[in-house]
Amino acid sequence: MSDLNQLHQAISATIAAAMPQLATVGSHAVVQEGSVLPALFHSIVRLKPGIDPGDGHSCIDATFEARIHVDASHPQAAQNASTLATQLVGLLRKQYWEIDFVEEARVTKARPLYGTPSAWRVRWKQVLHLGEAQWPWPNQPPGSLVFAFDPDAGSGNEGNYKSPEDFA
Repeated sequence: MSDLNQLHQAISATIAAAMPQLATVGSHAVVQEGSVLPALFHSIVRLKPGIDPGDGHSCIDATFEARIHVDASHPQAAQNASTLATQLVGLLRKQYWEIDFVEEARVTKARPLYGTPSAWRVRWKQVLHLGEAQWPWPNQPPGSLVFAFDPDAGSGNEGNYKSPEDFA
């Protein structure tokens, strides 16, 4: 399974477990005639390069969007939709989805969708570290890393070098 598929499944499972009042939770879908409401659909809506961590992973700044839809014919549709959006914002606080390649979520916006009070959009950003870590240098045995500080460094001062354990 790809990292992004794993992430979308984790998002769906976490939201469904935390918000059981939602009849439908899914990714990359839209509300269609006959959809069971209330419903929440989430997807990635923007990707841009992040700061290169230097370990071989691709760092991606991802913007996610969740769209919450309730039955518009219900007398309290606007209140129900905004309540669900507020619950989602709370759930997103420091959310990692229990996945090690995802940094914590940062909510950026929550508002009614297209001016319709029975549908809300919640946006958040997360940094993703995708791909495999790379270490192109040969592994060294323990104790091969030593430190020295000027002026006690360089040729003739090897006896002044210290291992990382010496600083603990």
